[in-house]
Amino acid sequence: MEIAQLLGTVVFAVSGVVAVAERRLDWFGVLVVAAVTAVGGGTMRGLILGHAPVFWIEDNKYIFTALVGGILAIPLVRHFGRDHEEFENSLVLLDAMGLSLFAVTGAQVTLDLGFDAPTAVICGILTGVGGGVIRDLLAGQHPLILRSDIYATAALAGTGLYVVLVDTLSVAQAPAMAIGMIVIFLFRMVAYRRHWRLPSLN
Repeated sequence: MEIAQLLGTVVFAVSGVVAVAERRLDWFGVLVVAAVTAVGGGTMRGLILGHAPVFWIEDNKYIFTALVGGILAIPLVRHFGRDHEEFENSLVLLDAMGLSLFAVTGAQVTLDLGFDAPTAVICGILTGVGGGVIRDLLAGQHPLILRSDIYATAALAGTGLYVVLVDTLSVAQAPAMAIGMIVIFLFRMVAYRRHWRLPSLN
């Protein structure tokens, strides 16, 4: 699980850099966005569950991993130019990867802390979408979770399936995590490519 969390940290940090690439921030500002994107969802989960200190203070390799991911992403973004469509596609891909990794690991952390299955699903979704919401707000964009895109719905599907597999059906953690992550990633990417949308209010 730790490998998945570290990978998700890097992916979300890179997505933070991509999200503000057109904002022409200085390097420090970009790294702040990268770090907040990477640890934001897990921080929200920890505060809600009363788990203190939050994970990146308890184990500072996560914040260092986020900063390294952000630093490595800066020259790559500068090298590959500033094509808006290319950035948007890259951001969606990175975000789908981060969402799948963090939603499932967030649910598992919640179960490990002794909370019940519904709480694990909710906190898993929050872990997956929280950093992206902060990233979008800092980038001056409408958060994905507030659009009609299939986003939090994908996290709900994969996280709910994962919790059922491990908590109800007693499936081993590793394959259950893999299944949950794959469901979230594929659901999100297929929905994006096919322009699936949830019904709007008006």
